[in-house]
Amino acid sequence: MILEGVFYSKYMLLPDYRGWITYAYDYSTCTEKKTWSTDSNSPQYSYFAEGNDGSIYYTKLDQSTSNYKIYNYNFTTNNEGIKFTITKTNTGFFDGCYDSTTDIYWLIRNTDGGNLYLYKKNAEGASEEEYNTGITQNSFGNCAIRGENLYYSFDNSIEYATFDYASGTTEVKAKKTLADFGVSGTITDMAVLEDGTVAVLVRSVGVGTETEGFGNMSLSTDGSSIVYSRGALVLLSSDLSKVEKVIGWTDSQRTISATNVENAENYVKKWTSITAYIPDYAERNSHFYGPMRIVAIRPKELVIADCGANFVLPDYDGKKNGKMYAHNRLMTVNLRNFAIGCKKEFSESELKFKDLMISGGSTDSYTIQASSSYNACETEK
Repeated sequence: MILEGVFYSKYMLLPDYRGWITYAYDYSTCTEKKTWSTDSNSPQYSYFAEGNDGSIYYTKLDQSTSNYKIYNYNFTTNNEGIKFTITKTNTGFFDGCYDSTTDIYWLIRNTDGGNLYLYKKNAEGASEEEYNTGITQNSFGNCAIRGENLYYSFDNSIEYATFDYASGTTEVKAKKTLADFGVSGTITDMAVLEDGTVAVLVRSVGVGTETEGFGNMSLSTDGSSIVYSRGALVLLSSDLSKVEKVIGWTDSQRTISATNVENAENYVKKWTSITAYIPDYAERNSHFYGPMRIVAIRPKELVIADCGANFVLPDYDGKKNGKMYAHNRLMTVNLRNFAIGCKKEFSESELKFKDLMISGGSTDSYTIQASSSYNACETEK
């Protein structure tokens, strides 16, 4: 299904959960090469992508003019410069993507009542080119471009359209929902592979609902809580007519129980169990906990930033509290046999793709303490 192509990532672009820091890691050695950090006090809209030559494109908000500047960094020469500036001061940018077939970095804007705008620049010194696709939605999520083919997500749906840049005409070809793929949650990233296959990441993480992260949520002690921490890579045909493969998704629930509940002492908050749609330990290297972003594309492999959590309820006999084990992993997907592997797991002190926590607490709920000592790729604590 996957063809050998010209484009392949030399680096992995890893976003930090704080939103204003992005790291470039060398693909082969898995070591940090460069860090980009911007002003933490302002909206960033920083969208990173790697070009055919291994240089990095990214956007940055110019606080003095409220314009968005597109930069390019070359690792070979260590040169960094502004490629062009988008002279639009109203906000609404939601994604940036690179088309390896045309060697164009696109910045995508959702504005003017929800219209989809595209921006590019072909020649040095030229002003930006703006394209109003005429596509309208209340809110867009992610976008991927290959030639005249546009793929964009909204309301947990994916739409495919063709756009004629010369005439400015758009034709919507197909629409699919997550239910069509047998998954649920939130679309977090999209990419078009060398043979035209559309890769879509779906994340299902939350307490009670499949929302992003956990936030200020608490787990009930009576066994009524339902916890989600799972995800999928969905591979679709270029016209969205066929689901080629759904990878890394668990559709089965399991029960996580407290230990020695019958021996619980009065001063210990008494847990029973929680229902979890979370991969079990035996599935840790074949399933996702919550994929966030495709960070590298190779001819035979994708690298995906995966972030989620697992839980252990209290051991009353051992007088041990329950814990939430957060995972921040780089997972590989082999595009020949579709096997999933773990390339690297970060400790929370190194890098977090999402800041996961469970908080709160009352007479019928309990705060599960976070822990970063668990390595899902190697050992079980």
